[in-house]
Amino acid sequence: IVEDWEDWSKWISCRGGIGVPSVKSWESWWEEEQEHLRHTGFMGCLVEIILSIRFFIYQYGIVYHLNMTTSIRQGIRQSIVVYCLSWLVIVAVLIILKIVSMGRMKFSADFQLMFRLVKLVMFVGSIVTIAMLFYFLDLTIGDIFQSILAFVPTGWALLQISQAFRTVVRGIGMWGSVKALARGYECMMGVLLFAPITILAWFPFVSEFQTRLLFNQAFSRGLQIQRILAGSKMQA
Repeated sequence: IVEDWEDWSKWISCRGGIGVPSVKSWESWWEEEQEHLRHTGFMGCLVEIILSIRFFIYQYGIVYHLNMTTSIRQGIRQSIVVYCLSWLVIVAVLIILKIVSMGRMKFSADFQLMFRLVKLVMFVGSIVTIAMLFYFLDLTIGDIFQSILAFVPTGWALLQISQAFRTVVRGIGMWGSVKALARGYECMMGVLLFAPITILAWFPFVSEFQTRLLFNQAFSRGLQIQRILAGSKMQA
């Protein structure tokens, strides 16, 4: 498991490029997966948008039933406002990620202290914002988990739409952020796949069961071959 994790970590972090195969780099594999979108016309891009709308509907259904939005709906009586507020949160998160990415490129090498101060300010600001939501809008722990379930599919929808309009996104200088978002989703899925395997590997009975399952047929086949060999020697 440790060796597989190290191989996967090298694959997910390796930068792609000309001559780098997909088995060696996640970036090369990701480029190959969306190769068909480069030859897709306007109707193909439109179909991608239509298919991604289902994630936005899913987001609306979860956000509208959060505990913190009950007071907002009672005061404004407009459900569309609640949905717009959720998009403000998504835009704020994307802006923070973009600032961190730009700060890493500009300040991480020569101005490490400045870069750490920027991250500290954003972290403190996020904590203060969440505390204000807990105090003024009755935010609960359950709302946080429900928001994660709502925003993760929304980010995936934005990723699919950005891939369909790759030329436009690259023109406005956001393609690097799209690639970082895609890598983040792949890292999240990798952790989710490795976590249960790692937990099961800690228990000794799993190893014994695996050993019996893998070598039972081979052991039986070895006994049969040994009997055949012993019989041929007796006949000789």
